[in-house]
Amino acid sequence: MSPFIDATARVHPAAHIHPTAVVGAHSAVGPGCRLDAYAVVGPHTTLGPGCHVHPFAVVGGPAQDRQTDPDAPFRLVCGADNTFREGVTLSRGTARGGGVTRVGDGGCFMAHSHVGHDGQIGDRVTLANGVSLGGHVELGDDVTVAGHAAIHQFARVGRLAFIAANAMISLDIPPFTLAGGDRARLLGLNRVGLQRAGVAADHLAALEAAWRRLLRTPGGRREADALVDDACPEVAALARFLVTSTRGVTAAGRAADDPG
Repeated sequence: MSPFIDATARVHPAAHIHPTAVVGAHSAVGPGCRLDAYAVVGPHTTLGPGCHVHPFAVVGGPAQDRQTDPDAPFRLVCGADNTFREGVTLSRGTARGGGVTRVGDGGCFMAHSHVGHDGQIGDRVTLANGVSLGGHVELGDDVTVAGHAAIHQFARVGRLAFIAANAMISLDIPPFTLAGGDRARLLGLNRVGLQRAGVAADHLAALEAAWRRLLRTPGGRREADALVDDACPEVAALARFLVTSTRGVTAAGRAADDPG
């Protein structure tokens, strides 16, 4: 028994394809990739080197969007060394979002998580079991989203942010922050993630001060312009995110369902 590989697909000879796997038209599967039993790589989908698609995952399905023809040649482009666990789904792009869903390198997409059409996903992102991202969502590098959380379409999540389990995200989440609750609130800095990323102690202190000034002080976001060129790169990144937010930024404060 041979896997179903469309005649127009390009599969590297060093890829490992299970006999029941499917590779759609005009797709590319890179060296060292592994497609397990009943894994599906949809049409117009690119997998970089070393990606692993587990059973029943559908990587590159059509956009779940009423206005998009499911056979339209929109794309999904994934970088290297991503893991797509059982039942994961990633949708291709749409005309309204530039036509391409992008995933960076080194991502971990746990069982039954979903990336919607036109998503822009950074490097080393972790989506835990059951996480759902709406269309056009942007996740920065090193973002972690815990189990069964959901992110509204067009929302942005900045680099090294952590979203707690079961959180419902409807507005932008700034970089380096921790968010939780329904509807979510910013609960502080993602200190554990920042320390693991090797952020220096003096930068952590500067970021803590910026957090209080910009996000804990009433009207503080209006001061973000003054910090976009700050000497501390993390403070500057936080300020730039606030300045460029068009959807609106999640408010700081204890989540409504936080018993603490």
